[in-house]
This record gives sequence, structure tokens and C-alpha cells, in this order.
Amino acid sequence: MGSELALVAEVVSAAAAVTLVYTTLKPCKSSGIQYLLGVPAGFGLIAIGFMTSVPSLMPNFVPPPVSLVGEVISLLTQTYGLLFISLTYARKTRLRVLGESIILEIALPVIITIGAVTYVLVSDTTTGTVASSLEMPLRLVMALSAFYVLYETERNWSFTQRAGEGVVAVAFGFLFVEQIGFLLTPVDLGVGTFLGYEGRLVGLAILIALTLFRVRKSDVGIVLRRLGLTALAH
Repeated sequence: MGSELALVAEVVSAAAAVTLVYTTLKPCKSSGIQYLLGVPAGFGLIAIGFMTSVPSLMPNFVPPPVSLVGEVISLLTQTYGLLFISLTYARKTRLRVLGESIILEIALPVIITIGAVTYVLVSDTTTGTVASSLEMPLRLVMALSAFYVLYETERNWSFTQRAGEGVVAVAFGFLFVEQIGFLLTPVDLGVGTFLGYEGRLVGLAILIALTLFRVRKSDVGIVLRRLGLTALAH
């Protein structure tokens, strides 16, 4: 995928993620369950990640050091975002201890940050491969986070058997495909990058549809049900 198309995809992705912050904030806030705010917060971090990746796609206008910083911040914030969302879903699942461990919730981002910053500091930034090398382990964390949410939302749907509550699993399935696509980028740049952006845009589009389509202002709970956030602990 050309840099121009990638730039457009990043801008559209950022707009979609910001939209999800807007559509999920009120339902999660109105629920009175504080930890559900991890969902809009996660999409907010993901939006920041998409926006900060833009400089790296404009090499003719942005100095290499700025581009490198932008790429690292982009990868980290996207990782934090998916991690926050997965930990929110963990509150109502068999991994409830994971979701309710404040120490672990703080430790995971801290460990990821320390590892990423240390790698950047000890690497030769003149080679231009630092962000590419750092991307693989962070993409793996994102893939695991997306797969976990896919697993839990599909599992919840198997209990409810309501078609409208199973679509969210499809959305996170596409976000999982996104991470697999970017993980494959070093092997096949064209196919991997295309698969990554395609999975991301389709996944975000489905989530927007779930949180906007026929949602009455008087029934904010419908958004939580469609996202699988009203499931009983199991």
C-alpha cells in the first residue's frame, strides 16, 4: 500500500476511533460501573496512536527523529488502548482476577513502556529500523488482546444466542486480523499492510454501526448489550 493511501487510512482510522469514544462514553458512564470507562478510554488511546503515526508517513516533511518518536508513541498508545479494552472485558469473565487487579493493570503498561523505551535507547536509531523491530512484539501484544476480546465476546454470544450481540465478536475478529496483517508485513509488505488496514477499517466500521444504528437516547443500555458488556460473570 502506498504511503498516500496509508496516510488516508490512518486519518480515517483516527476519525473512526474518535467516533467510538463519543458513542461509548455516555453508555459506559451512565451504567454507573466505573471500570467500563476503560472502553472509551481504550478507543481514545487507539485514536491517539493512529494520529501520531501520521508523521512517519510524511518522510519528506518530517525529520527522522520526529518520525521515529511518532512511530514509537503510535505503537505504544495503540497497545495501551487494546490492553485497556481487554482488561475491561476481563472483569466479567473467568479472568476476573486479571481484570480486577489494579497492580497488574498498572504493571502491564509500565513493563511494556520500560521495555520499549529501553530498546529505543540502546538501539542505533540511525539505521531507521528501530520502530520496525519494536513493532513486532507490540503487535503481538495487540493481537493477543484483540483475540482475548474476540474469545470472550463470542463466548458471551454462545450463551445469549442473540444475533445482535454476536456481531461485536465479528468486529474484534477483524481487529485481530488487523494485527495479523501487520505482523505479516515483513514477509509480504503489500498483502500484509493491505490486510492490516482492511481488518482495522472493517472492524471499526462494525463497532460504529453497533453503537449508532437504531440506538435510542433513552436506552443507552443497548450499546452495552451489543458490545457484550452486560454479560454475567462466568
